[in-house]
Amino acid sequence: MFDNKKILITGGSGFIGAHFHKYFDQSRIVNFDLVKPTFEYTSVYHQGDIREPEQVNEVLSKHDIGCIINLAAEHKDFGIEEAAYFRTNEYGTQVLCEAAAKYGVENFVFYSSVAVYGNNTTPSDENMSPNPVNPYGASKLAAEKVLEKWRDENANHKILIIRPVVVYGPRNIANMYRLIKQIDSGLYVNIGKAANVKSIAFVDNLVQGTLHMMQDMKAGISTYNYADEKQMSTREIGEVISAALGKRQPMTLPYGLMYMMGIPFDILIKITGKDLPISTNRIKKLCTETYHKADKIRNAGFKPNYDNKYGLEKMVEWYLQEKK
Repeated sequence: MFDNKKILITGGSGFIGAHFHKYFDQSRIVNFDLVKPTFEYTSVYHQGDIREPEQVNEVLSKHDIGCIINLAAEHKDFGIEEAAYFRTNEYGTQVLCEAAAKYGVENFVFYSSVAVYGNNTTPSDENMSPNPVNPYGASKLAAEKVLEKWRDENANHKILIIRPVVVYGPRNIANMYRLIKQIDSGLYVNIGKAANVKSIAFVDNLVQGTLHMMQDMKAGISTYNYADEKQMSTREIGEVISAALGKRQPMTLPYGLMYMMGIPFDILIKITGKDLPISTNRIKKLCTETYHKADKIRNAGFKPNYDNKYGLEKMVEWYLQEKK
């Protein structure tokens, strides 16, 4: 792969980056991140910021890089100004593309997001026109546009864009971790029928799928959604987690009642500026269907090793170990 040249992974110290270290030859990894990894590693680590051209050029000048995997991103749900998303996700990608052109790197893997599709009443696939409804999705789509321009600059440029759904697994402390913690505490309830599909992706499958597609990258841009099967409803996800925790199944409350209960928390959030686990926005988000299809990557030959039930159980296992 890439004539045994090194792979530059931006954001390689993070959750997904840690799993790339697990599945890829670390002697070929150059990790470029603002923070040092907290996991054991033998790869080369450089502290740096993709928003700083001098730092990016410096690391590329020191290594024979065959491919850039851009995992560095701004993606927090709370307390981030809109410009910050574009500064990291769009401009950071532009800085990397300019440096790649300067140092002859022709392969680029970018982790975008299904957030580029916005809110839809039908499951998304790669043929659906993007229509982001928040700054995160808009900034990821803007980064894809940067890559389109980079493609047009050189017919040899090969770009793989992965649009993952919510990614979970060991070492993740974001959405799924908060859900597991809520269920473990006994504070989680199903809202209404809880039949809405929530597409999710087990990190091991996502990384293995990416590496599979990197084996034969094509000139131009290849774009793939990523979500795991079996696709599960909010209720089914909660049931699997509850069983893995050895907890009773969550009780069910009407949507209207839960929404009214969220209003006082909205007021507290506005007063304190703190991101609380309950709000009307979180209730609406939990009850919204986010169904994304990933048939294209499977039709391209990738067969995941694990299903969502296995992945959720492995994450709960890790959560319980961390809890101790």
